[in-house]
Amino acid sequence: MRRLVPILPLVLLAALPACGVGGLLDDLSGAKFDTPVGESMTNGEYDFALQVFDLVNAEREHAGQPALLWDEVAADAGYDHCVDMRVRGFYAHVNPDGDGPCARLLDAGVSPYSCGGENLARTNDSPHDVMAAWMASPDHRALILAPGVSHVGVGVHTGSGGPWWALEFTVHYE
Repeated sequence: MRRLVPILPLVLLAALPACGVGGLLDDLSGAKFDTPVGESMTNGEYDFALQVFDLVNAEREHAGQPALLWDEVAADAGYDHCVDMRVRGFYAHVNPDGDGPCARLLDAGVSPYSCGGENLARTNDSPHDVMAAWMASPDHRALILAPGVSHVGVGVHTGSGGPWWALEFTVHYE
């Protein structure tokens, strides 16, 4: 079964005081896993992330939108969120501690004025599968094609119950 979490409301203004959040909690088995938050993606996970990045930009080009630039800090934050969801057995934009995408990005070092939104997915087996699912969802598609974002980081974590996918959109002011 393919599962998607609705994106945050599109808030792409100069200042973002808070991100609204929607999500589905999904109780896994409650089992604990060994992958610590703060580790890096494996080579295979990073390859998947770069494939999704390329697919996002292909969709943007097809829609007449400028390509997004890679945001490594946002990718790391997305990966950490994917690991956290797996380890603590939840599936949502907001973790059990109450931290949402903007708080996670801020903690990772992204400016508080650059949080653009987040797309999550789980159990889509390949970059092409997850992109097809996001593009078939009007809200996810809207964020992927949003004209106000400039950067994206992609986090991918493979493992039981997954893979887990996170697109972390940011707005960088040059």
